[in-house]
Amino acid sequence: MENNILLNLAIIIFLSKILGAISKKFNQPPVIGMLLLGILLGPTILDIIEPSEVISWIGKVGVLFLLFEAGLETDIKRIKKESKQAFPTAIGGIIIPFGFGFLISHISGQQLAHSLITGVIFSATSVSVSVMTLMEMGKLKSIEGRTIVNAAIIDDIFGIILLTFIFALTAKAGSEQSNLLIPVGKIILFFVLSFLVGFFILRPLFLNLKKILMDDVVVSLAIAIVLLYSWFAEQTGLAAITGAYFAGLIIGQTQYKNSIQDGISTIGKSFFVDVFFVNIGLEFNLFDIESSPLFLIIFVTLAVISKVVGCGIGARITNLDTVRSFRIGSGMVPRGEVSLIVANMALQKGIISTNLLSATIMTVIISAIITPILLKYSFTKFRKESF
Repeated sequence: MENNILLNLAIIIFLSKILGAISKKFNQPPVIGMLLLGILLGPTILDIIEPSEVISWIGKVGVLFLLFEAGLETDIKRIKKESKQAFPTAIGGIIIPFGFGFLISHISGQQLAHSLITGVIFSATSVSVSVMTLMEMGKLKSIEGRTIVNAAIIDDIFGIILLTFIFALTAKAGSEQSNLLIPVGKIILFFVLSFLVGFFILRPLFLNLKKILMDDVVVSLAIAIVLLYSWFAEQTGLAAITGAYFAGLIIGQTQYKNSIQDGISTIGKSFFVDVFFVNIGLEFNLFDIESSPLFLIIFVTLAVISKVVGCGIGARITNLDTVRSFRIGSGMVPRGEVSLIVANMALQKGIISTNLLSATIMTVIISAIITPILLKYSFTKFRKESF
């Protein structure tokens, strides 16, 4: 059994890099290649690698690294500076997609928890493919490009908070109305202690590492803090990824941000993160989907339209013209890591079925393919109204 796991991991790591590189060649995020690899190796097609606890555990650590890095990349000062366009765009891109996701799930007869998770999946944004496309067109530093990037960061912050509340409120311990204050209290406790420890203990510790000649162990220390914060989040009934994200948010305010980010990115993306995305494809069979093709088409279509409309309205409120608002809405369409993480965690907690995970994967793939088309079309066909 152990030998099989070692061989399976070798296959996953080797092929994930190849598929990731192929995805980049077609201007798609590497995550698409990894998802397709999991589907290829799993029961859907070849069925040569079975899910295991070891592979699943490695994937869970990969998620923590991924969210920690997202926290590191959150530039609070930049968000404050350029929040005029970004904040309404992000809010519109959360409220309207969340409402669409909640409604489609509720109308199809799902329970409240399932509908809430669907709303979170709809509202999540991953703009890696948008950034790649905008860079190729030389538009990343345009007002549209800056708004898309900043709005996506704000989107992630609100998404993590929203996910935290939903997971806490749908936990078994909070299923009764009389216990509703317990998960809310735990959430408050986590945020208060996390920031107090972070700003009064961790930040001074990192700032003084050179004085105690330990600046060469910052990455190791950062990993320990990620695991500690993730553990603390779970102990308070929250998602471990919430702890990882806030650990990154706090450490990202120190002078070691770049060196830690390089180290975490190298460790995470060379092994742990790849295994997580491949494992998603391994854990279910696409041919076992019970949802009708019509439902899947409606699901993906509403996921795309709700982002364009929601973010577009948010941008329009800031007095950006219709063309720019459409470009920004198009750039916010992609779903990616956060949507997959939410769906996978909800599946493990028994809140959703594999049908929603399958629909999420389809949405991630299709939204990543359609976004470059929408962006390129909007920047070329409406050139007269652009800078």
